[in-house]
Amino acid sequence: MKESNKPYVILSAAMTIDGKIATKKGDSELSDKADWKEVHKLRTQVDAIMVGKGTILKDNPKLHIKYYNHRGYYRLVLDSNLTIPLDSNVISFQQEIYPTIICTTENVPLDKIKKYEDKGVKIINVGDDKRVSLIKLLPILKNLGINTILLEGGGNLNWSFIENNLINEIRLTIAPWIVGGKEATSLVEGIGFEKIVSAPRFELFDVKVRTYYITLRYKRK
Repeated sequence: MKESNKPYVILSAAMTIDGKIATKKGDSELSDKADWKEVHKLRTQVDAIMVGKGTILKDNPKLHIKYYNHRGYYRLVLDSNLTIPLDSNVISFQQEIYPTIICTTENVPLDKIKKYEDKGVKIINVGDDKRVSLIKLLPILKNLGINTILLEGGGNLNWSFIENNLINEIRLTIAPWIVGGKEATSLVEGIGFEKIVSAPRFELFDVKVRTYYITLRYKRK
């Protein structure tokens, strides 16, 4: 995909020293207040923030901005079967500032879609398989005026973008814990690449050390 046909995608995450973004019980409280302020500052600089259905079901976040003045942005949710609750915060909280777009597949019935549209949510149907087609979705988002996306998803959503080589930049904060556990969520999940040569390569361009935290920034090579 040509870069001009897609938004610039920044993957933002905090992880433990051993690469986990949540414990086996789903605890993801890794960032301190200073790091959260940096994350919210980054949110003010993008046109949209994207998460997967799992994040909505687990945390029910508002996906809004604190600490800074801002103009708002789109909240993008990938939900292949359109199953997030209609009373989720991304639907009920300040749609006038943070309009929500749910990206789902072409298999979702029209009567189900209407329930979400009646709540003011825009639905984009793309992909006739079990999963949303990111390759088809990103140009649609670009045409809506979304030029930059902050990806704050879980391990599987991150893999979907990595697998398709759609990440332009990574902002990664390493938190001072080791949690272990093969069932704990890693930064990137999915099936993974079989060979290093197949994986996208990134170039480190910024390092910030603060007390016990390190923030690394990479750009795609």
